[in-house]
Amino acid sequence: MALLTGPFFSEDAVDTPYWWEAAKPAPQAAAELPAQSEVTIVGAGFTGLNAALTLARAGKQVTVLDAEAPGWGASSRNGGMLGPGWATFDTAMAYGPDKARAIVEESFLALQHVKDVVAREAIACDLAVVGYFRGAMTPRIYEAMGRNLDRIGKVMPCDAYLVPRAEQQGEIGTELYHGGLAMPGYAGLHPARYVAGLAEAARRLGVQIVSGARVSAISPQPGGFALTVGQRKIATKQLLVATNGYGGALLPFLQRRIIPIRSALIATGQLPAEVMDRLMPKRRMLAGSQRVVTYYRPSPDGTRILFGGRVLKVNGENVAHANAAHLRKQMLQVFPELDRTPITHYWHGQTGFTFDKLPHLGEQEGVFYACGYNGTGIARASWFGHKVAQRMLGHTEQPSAYADLPFRSRPLYYGKPWFLPLAVLFYEMRDRWDQR
Repeated sequence: MALLTGPFFSEDAVDTPYWWEAAKPAPQAAAELPAQSEVTIVGAGFTGLNAALTLARAGKQVTVLDAEAPGWGASSRNGGMLGPGWATFDTAMAYGPDKARAIVEESFLALQHVKDVVAREAIACDLAVVGYFRGAMTPRIYEAMGRNLDRIGKVMPCDAYLVPRAEQQGEIGTELYHGGLAMPGYAGLHPARYVAGLAEAARRLGVQIVSGARVSAISPQPGGFALTVGQRKIATKQLLVATNGYGGALLPFLQRRIIPIRSALIATGQLPAEVMDRLMPKRRMLAGSQRVVTYYRPSPDGTRILFGGRVLKVNGENVAHANAAHLRKQMLQVFPELDRTPITHYWHGQTGFTFDKLPHLGEQEGVFYACGYNGTGIARASWFGHKVAQRMLGHTEQPSAYADLPFRSRPLYYGKPWFLPLAVLFYEMRDRWDQR
């Protein structure tokens, strides 16, 4: 952790997630890496820990390895927003209306899965169904939102609805948007508390979680695989790779298909209740309609605003200051009155995107995987962990709607998104064109 300095930072501003104030990922007590395991999971985030719970409840002996502490990656760094996947409808329509309907319906199952796990394991993570509002940057985008609702309505029931500009102050205290789309089923939670609760639940079931165990190589061997962790080896009968945007070169098949993209957030200092009531009257999850997305929400206690979006700088000096300033500028476009509000936290994490904008789960040469949540990973990652675990157990009677989707790469892509700056520039230009 480092203190941040600058004109808009508070005196005690830090470069760690706001979520870590209540639940900082902690390494597990030193444990010997077992020589062998019935099932080994690489990655102790939402995917890996949900898979571990399902496998352990089925009587499997499970070991979870993580290069850092459980939940250290995107699972404790995200915005804590989860909900039904209406945004995937248009993408899924490429496979026809039946598949699109099945994919969206499964997103409701994913949300319910999180609710069930939180209730069953008694995880105190501030889970609340508060709804979601996506603001339209222009009248044309608002009209396009309406047309999309009509398309969805022809395929399946949809509880989302349009909010005209004249009524949007009931959703969000800004003049920036020209109305927007409300989705009542969305929820918010405290992601660091959720992932910490998953880890504790897994340990209660006998799952061994080993921190600081970076897997550097996977080698097939008779009856399973051998994993290299430093100078040590672990033999396993079944293997699940659940690293998403942090996988690197560990599994070349995934490296060619996962696009690691950084996303960053800032947290404001505490705001008066009357200000929060005016800016976020329904305490909903919020976002703008830009292609270069921004997303924001109240803190679970309703005293701060957390605002996220893309990073401006990845390397070099003053990365935190530059990215925080960029996000603050975008936040002030939505809420100009926060100009004198200090920033207390800045942080970023790495998400895993895919070329088809859909997540995937499956098996490649005996290695199971679940990944590619495209920035909407809490519910999907939790559900995919559960579903891939069912597949590992041989329960194939209710396969995921995602299980048979082709998982393609692109020519000349080997894990380093060289095209990303050009893509962001292109989408920013389209956003500016929309707002002309």
